[in-house]
Formats: sequence, C-alpha cells, structure tokens
Amino acid sequence: MIRAAVLGADVSKSRSPAIHRAAFRALGLPGTYEALSVDAAGFEPLVAELRARGFRYVNVTIPHKRAADALADTRGPEVRASGAANTLLFEAGKGARRARTRAENTDGAGLLAALADLGVTPRGARVVMVGAGGAAAGALEAITRGGASVTLLARRPAAARALRARLPAGQRARVEIRSFAPATLEAALPHATALVSAVPAAAWIPRALRPLRALGRDTAVLEMAYGGLTPLGAEARSRTTRYANGLGMLVHQAARAVELAVGEMPPLPLLFRAARGR
Repeated sequence: MIRAAVLGADVSKSRSPAIHRAAFRALGLPGTYEALSVDAAGFEPLVAELRARGFRYVNVTIPHKRAADALADTRGPEVRASGAANTLLFEAGKGARRARTRAENTDGAGLLAALADLGVTPRGARVVMVGAGGAAAGALEAITRGGASVTLLARRPAAARALRARLPAGQRARVEIRSFAPATLEAALPHATALVSAVPAAAWIPRALRPLRALGRDTAVLEMAYGGLTPLGAEARSRTTRYANGLGMLVHQAARAVELAVGEMPPLPLLFRAARGR
C-alpha cells in the first residue's frame, strides 16, 4: 500500500490527489493520497509524523519548498542547484542504516514538458520569468540547464540574486535580473520566446498587465497558477496564440514524482483526464 500526500499552506482545492490516485490505479498499485494544509510552524512536525506513519512520499507546494529542502538527508541535483524541493521520498532503513529522507524537485521537468507542449524548447530560447520564490527555483534551474537565456523579474531583487547564485557558473551567466515593474516587463517582452509566470494569479493586477501589449503573437505564455481563468490568462489569450495555465506543468511534475517514488512512469493521458475532472 502506497500512502502519499500533498502539503501546502492551502491545498483544499489541489488537483494533486486526483492526479496521483489516477496514477496509482493506472499502474495497478493500491494507494491513498491526501491533501493536508499546514502552516510553517507545523510543516516539519507533520513531515515527521507522516514518515513515522509509513508514507512513501509527500509532494510540497507553496510556501514550504525551501523548508522541505532543509529536512532532507540526501538531495537530487535539481534540489542542490535550486535550494527548493517539491517531493520528499521516505526511504526505509536497512540493517544498520537508518531511514532517510530524499529531496527531489520535479518542477523543472514539469516546466520543460509544459513548454514543449506549447512548442518551446529551451536551447537558444529567450525566457522572461516573473517571480523568484520557491515556485521559480526549480524552473529556473531546469530552463537555464537546457540552454535558455532568462530575464528574471522580481519584486525582491535580493531573492532573485540568491536564486541565481545557487546555479552553476555557466547557468548563472544566462540569467539577467531586473525588478518586476511595468517598464522592465514591457521592455523585455518584444524579444521573448516565452513568458513564464511563477507568481500567484493575484499578482497580475491591471497595472502589471498593461505591458502585455508588447507580447508577440507567437510568444508562449505559461502560467504556473491553475484553476479558473486568471487575469493573466484572459489578457494573454487576447494577444497570443500560445497560452497555458499550470495544469499541464502540474501533471508532468506529478508523473515524474510518481516515477521517482515507485520506479514507473504513469500514462500521461489518464493523468490529464483526472486533472480535468473527467
């Protein structure tokens, strides 16, 4: 029996349970998957409790991805480069070896697959990324490793610089940091292959949306937020032929997390249907 969960500040509307349960069924694996909302103070105790109860893995979302990294005994290369984890795998002890927690970040794999669905490959791409929090960390690592140049726009430049500093030298050289302001966004968009939003949907207030008049008709827009039609989604759909919300990224990163946990990749079409409530 596989037991797993998603942990975040508010995961009451998360699609992750439907996606992961569909993955278990498709692979013929008995399992349960819960959505557990938890605040910062309760995150570490909850992880310890779930590990003690025999959970196989947990997925981690806003705002606990950096805290998840801190709880790990071992880390995948994406976590080491980004400082954020979205998956914690609980490995049982063997003999004298104690049980260990392994941190992985599948956000980057999810981002690259979602961009590929929009026809974007990272090699040689010019990407404007908005946001420098935990959601952006894994994405920035993956897309610069793939060969993209990134203009990283952030309200807190210090956080963006810290994110860049964790990258290998060759990847750091591909990242230019600017403030997230209408003028800088408008200046960056005409040269962009893709715009990636790693901020909450509410960050796209009317003042922030006005620069999208500089968006090219073929520029891809990928928004990590998902759910109903967002302000960014409505504006992007009126200006470009290529827009996607974060549901595809969620499915792709979930499939990779399942593969890491059970050793087999679940079928993506079934996961997409489950994510869409079909």
